Amino acid sequence: MRLIVVAVGLGGLLWLTLRLRAVLVPLLVALLVASALRPVSAALERRKIPRSLAAAVPMLTIAALGAAAGWFIYRSTRRTLESDAVTEQAVRERVEDWLMSSPFDLTKAQIGGAERSFRSWLSSGFNSFGVEQATSIVQLLGGAILATVLSFFLLKDGAQMWSSITSRVDPARGEAIRRSGAAVSGTLSAYVRSVALTGIADGVLIGIGLWILDVPLIVPLVILTVIAGLFPLVGAVVAGATAALVALVAVGPSTAFWVVVLTLVVQQFEGNVMQPLIMARQVSIHPVVVLVSLTAGGAVAGLAGAFLAVPVVASVIAAIRAFSADMDVDADRVATAVVVDDTAPA
Repeated sequence: MRLIVVAVGLGGLLWLTLRLRAVLVPLLVALLVASALRPVSAALERRKIPRSLAAAVPMLTIAALGAAAGWFIYRSTRRTLESDAVTEQAVRERVEDWLMSSPFDLTKAQIGGAERSFRSWLSSGFNSFGVEQATSIVQLLGGAILATVLSFFLLKDGAQMWSSITSRVDPARGEAIRRSGAAVSGTLSAYVRSVALTGIADGVLIGIGLWILDVPLIVPLVILTVIAGLFPLVGAVVAGATAALVALVAVGPSTAFWVVVLTLVVQQFEGNVMQPLIMARQVSIHPVVVLVSLTAGGAVAGLAGAFLAVPVVASVIAAIRAFSADMDVDADRVATAVVVDDTAPA
């Protein structure tokens, strides 16, 4: 009977989470950002900088770095695309020569038919863009704006809001709850560090492979890979597809094929070995839990679920450990008091 009640409760919680994901996802993202930037904001506050400015500076710095990276990628890509080697005619000839050679042995007529089919499919995809897709984009932009605003206020007033909440709790459990909150914040910060480390390692491995294959735009592609590492599943696909496209346009189909192979190998190694090990070290959970959390989160809530599953699970585990530690201390105190009372003279 208890298992049925627990299952129903978990099912209801999952249903409620899915219904409120438009608010919960930005809130969880804001908690991640605030936890990661809190040490910088706290350091600025200790230098007598106003809280609003101390919260805004790290966020504006991240935004400026992102804008600078985007501008660098744009300028580098534009210079490469303006070269004679990447004109439409040159790329077309390289692709046709590759497809007409072994093992494909296609004719120009077959290539032309495939090209017309691809253009028709692409056109139908754009034509099918409607209200549902526009609504999704608006929701995504709205969620990003909400997450940004929440991140600022959590950086600015998060400590005060948490103190206000814990001050209303029974003093016997107040310290345990405060310690649980600190554990959650530390875990979220460690998760962001682990994702950043994984993305950097991923970018370095991809960059070495691109250098060996003599693919241009190595630095922009490495930067893009590191940034894409912040977005599980879709980030790897976007970074790999971009690298393969650059190789196809600038070098040739054969190099693009090997770039795809390189990306798949690195992403498999990163997703199944490197990421679980780094996360397990940073957030103190077993790699199996990381893999199961990623898979379950993606299956339940798609990209957002995969992105937030590990930090949520790790935070819950950290909070339970911190709260249980206080209960263990209380139990030890009670046991000591009983022993002392038993040994006292009658």
